[in-house]
Amino acid sequence: SSSTLSTAWRFPPTPNLSPPPSRSLSFLRPIPTFEMDYCEEARACRMLSVAPLGWETGVDLIGTPFQSYRIQVCYCMRKWTITKRFSDFIQLQKEMYAEVDLLPNILRKDMMFKFQIGDKVARAKGLVLFVEKMHHSLAARGMYSPRLMAFLGVDVLRIHLEEEGRVAKILDSVNLNIGSVWHPVDEVWLRKWRKFVMGRGARRYMPPGKITNLRLMEEVPLTISTRSGVDVTYTKWMPKKGMVLGKDYRSLNYNMFAYLKCVHGGGPWISSKDKEIDDKLREMPLISKSEFGGVAGFRCVVGTGLEAIIRLQSFMRMAMCLIKKMKNHTDKLSHEAEGVREVLYRYKEKCIEDDTHAYIRKEEERRAMGYLEAASTFTQKTWRAKKQIAVGGKALEAIKEAQEIFAEASGTLEQPADASPLVVEDVENIVAIPSTEEYTVTFHEGMPFSVGLGEYAATGETVVTQLRDDGRDFVAKLGADKKETQKMPLIVMKSVLVAINDCPTKALSFQQVKDRVAKTPFPISLELRKPLEETHQLHQLKVFEAEDIKLQAFKRLLVHGMPIKLHNKKKTPIKSTIWLTTTHLAWRTEDYSPDTDVAKFLKSCQLSHLVKKFKRWEGMHNGEAVAGVTRSMLEAANGKKYSGAVQDYTLTYEDIGCTVASECQKLFAETTAWGQADVLKDFHTRDAQNLFDIKFVREGKLSPGFQSKAKENHCFTVHLQAFDKKGNEVAKSRVLEFEVDLSEDDAEGKSAAELSALKMEMRDVVVWGLTRIVAEARSSKYFLGEDGRTHRRKAPVRRLRII
Repeated sequence: SSSTLSTAWRFPPTPNLSPPPSRSLSFLRPIPTFEMDYCEEARACRMLSVAPLGWETGVDLIGTPFQSYRIQVCYCMRKWTITKRFSDFIQLQKEMYAEVDLLPNILRKDMMFKFQIGDKVARAKGLVLFVEKMHHSLAARGMYSPRLMAFLGVDVLRIHLEEEGRVAKILDSVNLNIGSVWHPVDEVWLRKWRKFVMGRGARRYMPPGKITNLRLMEEVPLTISTRSGVDVTYTKWMPKKGMVLGKDYRSLNYNMFAYLKCVHGGGPWISSKDKEIDDKLREMPLISKSEFGGVAGFRCVVGTGLEAIIRLQSFMRMAMCLIKKMKNHTDKLSHEAEGVREVLYRYKEKCIEDDTHAYIRKEEERRAMGYLEAASTFTQKTWRAKKQIAVGGKALEAIKEAQEIFAEASGTLEQPADASPLVVEDVENIVAIPSTEEYTVTFHEGMPFSVGLGEYAATGETVVTQLRDDGRDFVAKLGADKKETQKMPLIVMKSVLVAINDCPTKALSFQQVKDRVAKTPFPISLELRKPLEETHQLHQLKVFEAEDIKLQAFKRLLVHGMPIKLHNKKKTPIKSTIWLTTTHLAWRTEDYSPDTDVAKFLKSCQLSHLVKKFKRWEGMHNGEAVAGVTRSMLEAANGKKYSGAVQDYTLTYEDIGCTVASECQKLFAETTAWGQADVLKDFHTRDAQNLFDIKFVREGKLSPGFQSKAKENHCFTVHLQAFDKKGNEVAKSRVLEFEVDLSEDDAEGKSAAELSALKMEMRDVVVWGLTRIVAEARSSKYFLGEDGRTHRRKAPVRRLRII
C-alpha cells in the first residue's frame, strides 16, 4: 500500500555462470511445511540463482518510508523478477525457523533504514545471500523448501513436469546400447506418468508416485530334493504369466529407468536382454521393503546385477585386448626396430633423474619449513622474555595472584602490571548448547545505571531482575512537567550476565559481581545472554530425521525450558520445567505462577482502603474493557502520562482512583519491588546440579516416588550423585521422578490412545536426548592426573586466560 515510489539505485548486471548439468535435474524432495498446501511428490532442482537488480523507496499511507528490493530469480533455465520488502523477508525467516532449526544466517531489523541512512546495497546483498544459502544448504541434503520456492515465485510442480518431459525425450530411445539390457516398467504406473508429464493448464495431473513393478511379479513355490532325499520347498519371485508387452508393461533403456527411479523411487529393478519380460532371468539377492514399498525380504527375479555383469565383462574384454595390444607392440619394437633399446634406456634414465630431483626438492622444503618453525619459536620466546610475558599455567597463576593483591591493597579493580597482560578466570563449558542471542549494552557517564541484578542461586549465575527505578521514573501529579526521560539501552528481563567490560562473570560469585559493577568506571559495558523466546515443542521433534539436528533442537528446547511433571513422593505432581546450561541441569521444585493478587499486594503495603475502590473500577486499558485494577495496569500507571526510560506510562493514578500524592509515590515504589520479588521467586523455586553429577537416565517407574496413576510408558528417572549435609559424596543416588506432560491445546482433538502413544514418543525423545547429553559430559568428566591415575571431576574446570 504505497503512495509514491522512486528508483534510487541500480545494481550492476551479474555475469551468467553455467552451472553443472547435474544441478538441473529435479531430484530434491520437499521438507515438511506447516500451514501451507504443497505437493509432496513434486521435485525441485538445485539450479537456483538470485541476484539483486535495485531498490525502490516508497511511503506508505501513514507517511512511513520503506524500501522495496527488485530481485532477479533464475531457476532451471527460467528467469523473472520479483519485488519484496524487507518485512517480507523477516516474515519468511520467522516461518522458516519453525521448519528448519538451523538457519544459515539471521536477518535483523535496523532502525537506520527508517531514517534513510542505512546501507541499502549491503542489505540487498544480504537478503540475496540469505535466500541462496537457505536453498543450497537444504539441497546439499537432497531437500528443498516449498515455502521458500513460493516466496520466490517458483511453480515447482509445473517446472517439474516440463523438465521431466524434456529429460525423458532426451533419454528415451527405441534402440539398445551395446552391452546394456531392457528394464520393464508397469504400464499402469507409466499411464499416470504420461498424464503428469503431458498435462498443461487446467488439465494438470499430480505426480504418479513410486514405481509399482511388484504388479508384474508373483511368488512361485518351488521344491528341490537334497542328497539325503529330503524335499525342501521355497518361494521365488517370478514374472506373472500371460503378460503382454505394451498392455501390461513397457521396456525402457537403463538411463531412462535409472532417472525415473531416482526421481520417483519405488521399484524393484527388473532387467532382460530382450523386451519380453519372460526372457532368461536371474535371481538376485534379498531387497528390503524400504527401497520400493513392497514385501520385506523377497528375492527379485532380476536386477542391476545382470547389467553389472554385462558391463564388467565388456570392460574386462577391452582391458585384456589393450594389454595384449601393448605387449605385442612392445615386443615388436624391442626385437625388430633399430635403436629401440637405446630410446627405452634414455627414457628410463630420465624417469629416475626426475624422481631424484623431486625427492631432493621435497627434502629441502621440509628442512626449510623446520628452520622457519624453529626461528619463529625462538623469536616468539625472545619477544615474550623482553616484554616479561609468560604463557605457562604457573606464570598465569603468579600474575593473577599479583593482580588480586594489588587490587585488595588499593581498593580498586584488578589491573595489569607494567608490561604484563590482564589475566582473568573463566569456567569451561561441559556441553555445547545451540547458539543463543547475546547482546551488549553500554552505560556512559551521565546515564543512570539502575539495573537490578539478582542471583540465580541454583547455577550461580547473575540475572537481570529489575529495570525501572523509583527516583528516575516516578513523577508526581503536581510536580514538574516531566514529559519524558532519557531512554535506557534495550535490556531484556531475566537475561544472564556474561561479562563486564570483557571480563567474564561465570567464575565470580554474586557478591563479586556487585563489587565489580560498583568499582568499574564509566563507560560500563554489560554483555548479556537473552533468554530464548521461540523453539520447537517436545512433540514436534519427531519431524527431524537426522540425529545431529534432532539433538540440537532438543538442547534448544531445554535451554528455553521444557515443561514436565515432577513427582518425587508428592501427593500431587507439580508442573515443573527442566532447563539446560553449559554446566548445569536445572529443574523447578515448587509450583510457581506470577503473582497477580492486587488485593493481597495492597494489604501488604498498608493500603487496604484502596482494595474496594480498585475492585469496583471499570474502564478501558490497551483497547480492551477491564473490570478491576490489574497488576499490568499498576505497572503502567504513574502520576502523569509520559514516556519513561523503560516503558511508556499510559495511565495515571488518578485514573484508577488513587488521588493522595504520598500514596501514589508509595504505590509506585511498592509495585517496582513487587515485580522484582516475583522474578526472584521464579529463580528461587529452581534447583540444579552440574552435569558431572548426572549418573544415568532410565525409562519407566524405577523408584517409589511416582504416583500409582502415572503410566509406565510416560515416566523416566534421572539419577544424580547425592551429597550429605557437609557436602561429601554418599553412595546412594538422588533420584528425580519425571512424567512427560502435554498442554491442553496440543491434546485437543486427540483420543486417549493417540495421547498415550504421543506421550510415549515424547518420553523416548527425552530419554534419548538426556542420555546423549550425559555421554557428552562424560567425555570431559574423567582426566589423567599428575600421579598417573584417572580422576573424576566434581565441578566445571576453571581456567586462567589473558584478555
